[in-house]
Amino acid sequence: MRIDAWRAWRSPSIGARLTLLYTLMALLAVALFAGVTDWRLSTNFSREQVSFLQSKVAELQTDLDDANGDPRALLAEIAKETGASRLRQYQARVLSGDGKTLGETPGMAQALPSREFPALGMAPQSVKQVRVGQRVYVLASVPLAGAGGTPPVHLQFALDVTRDAALLTDFRRALALSFLLLAPLLVLAGRWIAARGLDPLRRISGAARAITPADLSARLPLTPPWPNELNELVQVFNAMLGRIEEAFGRLSRFSADLAHELRTPLANLSGELEVCLMRPRSADDYRAALESGLEECRRLHVLIENLLFMARAEHAGQALRRERFDATQACAWVVEQLMPGAAARGVRLRMEGDAAMEADPLLFRQALANLLSNAIRHSGAGSEVEILLATVAGGVEIRVRDHGEGIEAQHLPHLFDRFYQVDAARQRGAGQGTGLGLSIVRAIVELHRGEVRIESVRGAGTTVSMRFPSGATRMPDRPPDEPHAS
Repeated sequence: MRIDAWRAWRSPSIGARLTLLYTLMALLAVALFAGVTDWRLSTNFSREQVSFLQSKVAELQTDLDDANGDPRALLAEIAKETGASRLRQYQARVLSGDGKTLGETPGMAQALPSREFPALGMAPQSVKQVRVGQRVYVLASVPLAGAGGTPPVHLQFALDVTRDAALLTDFRRALALSFLLLAPLLVLAGRWIAARGLDPLRRISGAARAITPADLSARLPLTPPWPNELNELVQVFNAMLGRIEEAFGRLSRFSADLAHELRTPLANLSGELEVCLMRPRSADDYRAALESGLEECRRLHVLIENLLFMARAEHAGQALRRERFDATQACAWVVEQLMPGAAARGVRLRMEGDAAMEADPLLFRQALANLLSNAIRHSGAGSEVEILLATVAGGVEIRVRDHGEGIEAQHLPHLFDRFYQVDAARQRGAGQGTGLGLSIVRAIVELHRGEVRIESVRGAGTTVSMRFPSGATRMPDRPPDEPHAS
């Protein structure tokens, strides 16, 4: 339980992340606004306080000058403005040059002694804020020049800013309370916004959950329109479902075809053995049964080896042993191997052209042998099978052309599928293949990054072309096992 909780905390949902991000960004924006507002308000108050202080000091300097530097006139003016009011806007104290108090606002000594003020002689902008009981003051010490040779005096000025301080305090408390109330509201709003934003993803999840192996034809609906950010995802997902459906269909057909291919030789083998065991037989009968069983075993062996080759060839890491060789000599070697079988069927083999290529020679000969075997098998007595080599742009092309019965057009797109048989044209019987020959040819050519295509006209013959590029991507140096002809 602790591990699950830790993982949930370390890997929050997208909704939780969006909610947290939205809340933090909103609170940051509010905090920035509040900070700027508080700074502006404090700055304005300070500016007004300094401005009042400067104007009042200038006014008192004028009074001192008018009295020819007599500080008594200054004290009279201060007493007049501050002495009769309980809520004084300011208080002031006049000091001589040696620091002796000449006079002050009544009661100022108890609340604001001289030691609380800034040092004498500082500019009016050099102020100090203090709290005395319930009152807040801005203190300043300002020199006043004498007149008519009289010595200068110093003025200690205390401006009452209690209302400004109270306003700032109330404003900051309101901000703090707003943050406390705003945070949960932003969380709720963020959850709602995230839920609305992630609703298309939940719809996608629900639609994907409804797709089962029993019905792979289902797709995510394209209406109503998805958000722009998810529209491509839905299309990619539908395309993936299409590929999965196609692969699943191929797998199902392959399983059925494989079961059929394995069932036939096994049934033949089982039937032969059962007939032999029904009653005593002669040595020749037993030998014939064993030879027939051995033939079926060989057929099963070829089938299994070809299937293993196809499985290995489908992996992207399938290795090739590529080397440069004379394609003419390789083709001649294959023709020599198949010449006895072709002669037995009354089929002539003719090779034309020459080329040099870079490929795996074993696999190349296997692909060509498969094509020639098919061509010989489906050519009539007295006909000819041609092997045409040519150097083309970017590679080498090898064409195998027969003049046999040909194939109808509707079968051409499926001829490279595993176990595909054109029943009307290519009946199964003794000596027929497993239906993997052309599949192996395509696998070999595609391993070399080449292409293979087939053209056929019913009653006129078939041409299969293999094109091997000269600059195929080099693979690791481990060749695949050689497949068997089928």
